[in-house]
Amino acid sequence: MTTTSVPGELPGTVMTDEAYGAMRAAAALWVGTSVLITNPFGQVLVQHVDYRDTCLLAGGAVDKNESPARAAARELVEELGVTATVDRCLAVDWIAADSTGAPAVMRFPGEILHVFDGGTWDDDRIGEIRLPPSEITGIEFVEPARLPDLLSPADARRALSALRARINAGGTVILENGLPLAPTILDRAAVLQTARPTYHYPWHQGPAPHDLAVTQVWAWCFAPDVMQADCVSKGPVSQTQHGREGPLRLLQDATSAQRTCLCCRDRARVRTD
Repeated sequence: MTTTSVPGELPGTVMTDEAYGAMRAAAALWVGTSVLITNPFGQVLVQHVDYRDTCLLAGGAVDKNESPARAAARELVEELGVTATVDRCLAVDWIAADSTGAPAVMRFPGEILHVFDGGTWDDDRIGEIRLPPSEITGIEFVEPARLPDLLSPADARRALSALRARINAGGTVILENGLPLAPTILDRAAVLQTARPTYHYPWHQGPAPHDLAVTQVWAWCFAPDVMQADCVSKGPVSQTQHGREGPLRLLQDATSAQRTCLCCRDRARVRTD
């Protein structure tokens, strides 16, 4: 076993197992987990805790000889009272020792934090949540755009990066202090950091009353190739046509509508005439 990292030793010096173990232990980092959970509206579950002013995602420290995935599942039981399989990692974040402002007495060496996908929870699963008697004082589902106001700056960056990775469906992303090493178009466009309307319109499949007019059709669209389309709208149309052809057809046929596509660093406007 050789190394060139030990002061006073020449490159290629053979190290004993004890010396090598001591060197690696001196460079050890903490390991932690977070679990990103959303509701059907895309809002993110955050926890209010009794030991800090900012909110947190569910999660915590990885115990000795425990895998990050098992730690994430354990934390869900301990903090939310919910048993769930946690098997998809959205992001792995390297957190520098001097980036958190941790007190010196804590001797924070830096951390590797895994963000797992907790999935989308419906009302039944949310109703199963049981908070512990201490530590977690409450939970709420919040819009992604509110995360920078509720979480610490680093935690908010990490959560938004993980949420974009979930949308991209391109595999686990590598972060440094919450920022992706290889930003995607969603990261460069700061997607999810802009507040959206607070109302939610349900979609009713099937025909509508014959003479009911639709005054506007609009949608936000994410295509599989991660192209982002802005709000596309059309003037008055027949609800019968709406029920027959569906909203995507109307988006394609929208007269004089604008679609904004974000591709790499360029922003171009195209028309759907």
